[in-house]
Amino acid sequence: MKLPQPIFKKNLPIISWIKIYAREYGVQYSEMAILCLSPKAKYHVPKPSVMQVVIPEGNNSAFYIDKTSWNELVESLNNKYTSHLKKLAGYEKEFNENGKKYVNLAQQISKTDLKKINNKQLKEIFLNYQEKLFAYSVFAWTSFILNNYIADKATRILDSYIKKHSQENLRQDLIDSLFKPEKLAAVLLLQKEIYERKGGIKSADFNKLFKKYRWLSCLDIHNKPWTREEFKKHLKSLGIVSKEKTKSFYNYIDDLNIRSDDLSYLKMAKRFVYIKDARDDFRRYGVFLASALFREIAKRIGIKREELSYLKSQEVIECLDGRISVPKKIIHSRKKGFVLYLNESNKLTCIHGDNISKILKSFNLFHNDENIKEIIGMVASKGKVTGNVVIIKGIKDLSKVKQGDILVAITTHPDYVSAMKKAGAIITDEGGITSHAAIVSREFGLPCIVGTKQATKLLKDGDRIFVDAIIGKIKKLNN
Repeated sequence: MKLPQPIFKKNLPIISWIKIYAREYGVQYSEMAILCLSPKAKYHVPKPSVMQVVIPEGNNSAFYIDKTSWNELVESLNNKYTSHLKKLAGYEKEFNENGKKYVNLAQQISKTDLKKINNKQLKEIFLNYQEKLFAYSVFAWTSFILNNYIADKATRILDSYIKKHSQENLRQDLIDSLFKPEKLAAVLLLQKEIYERKGGIKSADFNKLFKKYRWLSCLDIHNKPWTREEFKKHLKSLGIVSKEKTKSFYNYIDDLNIRSDDLSYLKMAKRFVYIKDARDDFRRYGVFLASALFREIAKRIGIKREELSYLKSQEVIECLDGRISVPKKIIHSRKKGFVLYLNESNKLTCIHGDNISKILKSFNLFHNDENIKEIIGMVASKGKVTGNVVIIKGIKDLSKVKQGDILVAITTHPDYVSAMKKAGAIITDEGGITSHAAIVSREFGLPCIVGTKQATKLLKDGDRIFVDAIIGKIKKLNN
């Protein structure tokens, strides 16, 4: 079988791939990720790229893009949306408007009796859903990109003033206060509600909170809302957080004598912390509300709801039209891993099974990791600790974490909190100073190093390591 050639075939000799994220996403959401940075989104993304590919890594789908294209794309987004506060205001408005349109449509779908409509009508609802999801996802994706860019630059600006005024001893307090959101997204609102109840949750309170927040676990189509037991476990971990009141960042401004232009950028970074968190609110709540649509489509085409996640949107449409029937063996193969890219006809191609290794070889995406003994990242929460590594590749691995273990993950999200509370330290491949891992670690007072890029590959379960979250280094103690 001859594999479809990528649209970037001529560029392959000069492409330098960099990994941007790895998540437990299925085919449809990975498809959305590629389209949101492609020329299809050129109105919102001034420098789009077709040199993108999603590949399997462990239990995750990893997004890779050409390094030069990525740098140009990020810089173009910064110039368009975040070069000053006025531009950010416009971006924030569009972000919220598109997020609300997406959730409102999902809400309408949840109230529709889908069983009474025919396949053609169901297809139209699905297409409308995909359209609203795309319009919002462009902002969800770009806010993820811009948050890291802004947070890194804001940290460098703040560090320059800390050094200038010899305030190194206050650095963690300053970082905490700068990146403490002024408006709380759902995951932090839940934490606030638990803290205010001081862990004492009555039955009526639990039912209210469960109804209000059970959707937080809906990462993708194949993820389900929390069960009552899962939610109870999550609340237990939040209920024992020891919080200290963080001094307002604005109380430090006079002492640091921050210039107006730098202060403007720091304020923008502070506002963006909420945008970064809110993007997950819109997406996860929308997935939760639209679950009836996924169930009904899956039922009509003869598959399980969670399996729908592994069909391309075009395949869903063709199935509803009766033009194709996707064999279950293809879906099961894709669940084990898939490669997604734009082909020479600018159509999304999904490769699975034995063809994965062939296409990765042709894309020059095989890696030989070196025997590195020291891993470097960004300090998100200070401290030093020695412990045994537990690699978390997905939700199913969380039960492996025991008290004092070093939790090593690609990234973290709300489902991870109960395991994070047990950990002696947190290490992630991805993320920056405002990532979920960073925020939770500071709340729990745990040493945390983020942005190591390869910790999950260079470490293995049971490794004894020393985590120096003062200088941002992880050292293997066993050879």
